[in-house]
Amino acid sequence: MDVVVIGGGPAGYPAAAILARSGMRVALVEEHLLGGECTNYGCIPTKALYSRLLHSRLAGAPPPGLGGLAEWAWSGPVARSRVGVEEILSTAGVWVVRGRARLAGERLVVVEGGPELRAERAVLLAPGSEPGYPRGLEPDGEVVVDNRGFLEAIRRQPSRILIVGGGPVGVEYATIAALAGLEAILVEVMPRLLPGVDRSLGQAVESSLRRMGVRVYKRSTVERLERIPRGARVWISGHGSVEVDLVVVATGRRPSTRGLGLREAGVPVDEKGYIVVERPSMRTPAPWAYAAGDAAGPPLLAHKAFHESLAAAHSILGRPRRPPGPVPLVVYTHPEAASVGLTLEEARRRGVEAVEARASVGALARVGIEGGERGFVKIVYEAGTHRILGVHAFLPEAGELAGYAASLIGRGATLEDLASTVHPHPTVSEALWEAAMAALGEPVHLRGASRRGA
Repeated sequence: MDVVVIGGGPAGYPAAAILARSGMRVALVEEHLLGGECTNYGCIPTKALYSRLLHSRLAGAPPPGLGGLAEWAWSGPVARSRVGVEEILSTAGVWVVRGRARLAGERLVVVEGGPELRAERAVLLAPGSEPGYPRGLEPDGEVVVDNRGFLEAIRRQPSRILIVGGGPVGVEYATIAALAGLEAILVEVMPRLLPGVDRSLGQAVESSLRRMGVRVYKRSTVERLERIPRGARVWISGHGSVEVDLVVVATGRRPSTRGLGLREAGVPVDEKGYIVVERPSMRTPAPWAYAAGDAAGPPLLAHKAFHESLAAAHSILGRPRRPPGPVPLVVYTHPEAASVGLTLEEARRRGVEAVEARASVGALARVGIEGGERGFVKIVYEAGTHRILGVHAFLPEAGELAGYAASLIGRGATLEDLASTVHPHPTVSEALWEAAMAALGEPVHLRGASRRGA
């Protein structure tokens, strides 16, 4: 083999396909399901549930039953996505090897119960990440589950759910539960939801969840859990105990690098277990080894993994790619929250004289039609040049605007560039245009923009 790829998720299969199409002999080793966490447990099934439930809510229809919805998600969108990955690898000529892989030395990959593979050119490490959880909340597949057990658990039609963790995954589960008409409780140890994201987005998401009936407990932890018939009694710090049918743990992830033989093969990892890489080449200090995706460090996002996979492939081919731009974060709440680039505080910490303009866009036609009456857009820009540094939005289909916003930031676009771009009417994309116009003091359909840092 010329190249051996460990991991068949979004950090592994794109590189494998590109390298094979370039004439290299490529083997890809996957222990579980092709498509990785995103296809089988994360992005695809949760967004399938979210989309169906949201459409029902906007149409004023009763929510579909979770049991049938879970089966549809698994046998429909998830299966199609996984088959699509299989076809990509097959048509590219990649040899897919099933089993658990580990490094047995420089360029040598051993597969448990399978072949020994020597990589003449390179090994790409793309093992992904796995759920992490506090002591006492270890998943049992029945009462306590993580994201890998969620789809199976909701087939049992729970009516009361406790979600532990108020990050992107936790608030998405809370949104799905609320849209499905379930009683939901969300517990977050930090003072606000979505820690690390623009503060206004976290506040807006919390308000939205509360309006949908979710009980949100911040600065709180699960002190104790006792299994009872048909569920669990859970003690929450400062709030007493509650009885629920299901506990969903969404307290973060850790790199799946244990047991890979990295240190023995001379591939260093940091104190958290992430593989040390040089960006944008994705090469490790071991010149024959590359890494991409979750195992190469945060943010742990599929779209970031895609681009790192491509970067690694092109580095192996000796034709480095241009470094990617800012990585968007999208949280699928009601409405969606998206964050790209810098916040005002981050820009100031970097010594940039920046301004933040916030515009309420709920009055725009398409935003209102799609249920975003409380929607807003924040644009962070450099004071003198008006160069756009960050975009943070809370409105329907914000995720569809995130790539557009990333392009604006990546190419150094200004408020004037955005304002002079013709946006079709009526669309949600007009919200960015209107926000830019308001920031420039020329609002069209809005009352103007509030500014900080001006």
